[in-house]
Amino acid sequence: MNEIDLISGLKSKNLAAINYFVNNNQQFVFILCIRMLNDKEVAEELTQDVLIKCIEKINLFEGKSKLKTWVYKIAHNEVLNYFRKNKLNTTELNDETINYNEDNSLMKELNQKDLKAAIQLIFNKLPVDQKELLTLFYLEDLSLKEIEQVTGTSPSNIRVKLYRARDNFRTFLSKNDVNLLNQLRYG
Repeated sequence: MNEIDLISGLKSKNLAAINYFVNNNQQFVFILCIRMLNDKEVAEELTQDVLIKCIEKINLFEGKSKLKTWVYKIAHNEVLNYFRKNKLNTTELNDETINYNEDNSLMKELNQKDLKAAIQLIFNKLPVDQKELLTLFYLEDLSLKEIEQVTGTSPSNIRVKLYRARDNFRTFLSKNDVNLLNQLRYG
């Protein structure tokens, strides 16, 4: 189903279009929510809320962006609203956030646990806005313009924040760990 037919179907509350929309969007909305919140139950609830809100508010979609970008924007706002309503604190990175001994690699520090778990551990320690940007840019392959539409942040500010997020992430990896990551990624 192309985007124009999908939007038309959603506006007319066509069940097939609604099912198609939910099936094609729930996973990436959930990924964004879980990465920002680190709470599966809340992420599941917010994912449902976002999808329902998108279906209910489809008439407000102006077509100035892709439908997926608009859905991300709603998900972004819902997560931020959740943080505001629940007065949750975000984690700021500092040297004490992860007990990291420079004499040992991250892999030794984690007793050789799965690399994915190690990466997730570090990722979870990033501030919410950095997790969101890394998710949108690297995992969902959104362009800077699309991220701007989602977050309301200028492309130059997005570049700076992405740089900081990558730098914060890299801070907790020894040179050997970076080489291991590169081998796994490009090897």
